[in-house]
Amino acid sequence: MPHDQSATESTWDDVPVRDDPPGSGYHELTDNGLGALIGWLSGAGRLVRCPDRLPYMTIEACTGPGGETRQTRPRTPDDQRVIDDSVNDYLHDAGVPARPTGYRWFLRLPMGISGEQVESTVISAIGQLPADHVRPSQQAPRIREVLEALHADEPGLR
Repeated sequence: MPHDQSATESTWDDVPVRDDPPGSGYHELTDNGLGALIGWLSGAGRLVRCPDRLPYMTIEACTGPGGETRQTRPRTPDDQRVIDDSVNDYLHDAGVPARPTGYRWFLRLPMGISGEQVESTVISAIGQLPADHVRPSQQAPRIREVLEALHADEPGLR
């Protein structure tokens, strides 16, 4: 499947890198396939990234005859690799190149719209697709339409 790179052929490497997270007017994208796809389809000109230096914890829950036990431990490199592989598998299915690892990704928000509104609008639009549209490749065109509508008052920044 060819990569979906739009007319200007932007890449993940075109997304500016900052030392620290940006301030207001940006929303940190969820570190999953949908969050990464929202970033890609919004365009490199609407994204910034910074090195991911946060300490993450993993919670392991085990349910057995005696009830549930929980253990919290630092996220391992193997845990992170599973997350990164899952994100990139999702992107691959949508025809999008793999996202570089080791960064936090931030979307510049449209004026007057919160990050939560962007995400809920996208999720709502996905929910209105036919029931058999479960693959990212089937959802990406609708997600792109939603994002273009949300950013309609801005100059093109793909």
